[in-house]
Amino acid sequence: MSIAVVAMILGFTLIVVKMGLDYSKARLESLPDAPADTSILVSELEEMISTAVADAIVPLESRIKHLEVLYLPPAETPAALPPPRDDEQRASSNDGDSAS
Repeated sequence: MSIAVVAMILGFTLIVVKMGLDYSKARLESLPDAPADTSILVSELEEMISTAVADAIVPLESRIKHLEVLYLPPAETPAALPPPRDDEQRASSNDGDSAS
């Protein structure tokens, strides 16, 4: 008797699952197909992104250059700078050693 009950419950569960899958399949088949020309290539997407970024950066670069001219002192040439002190040389050599 218990085998019959288990078989009926299992059969009922399988029927419900199959009906749900059939319904999902029919619903997906009834949806209109997407046109093939809406997809783009990766290279096209990369080109679109790089163009958009380049267009967005242009005003920012000009603004940064304008602010640098207004607020930063003129850069000194390397010949005009004093030679580094011994402790600065040790610090710079230690920085190179710790980066490895």
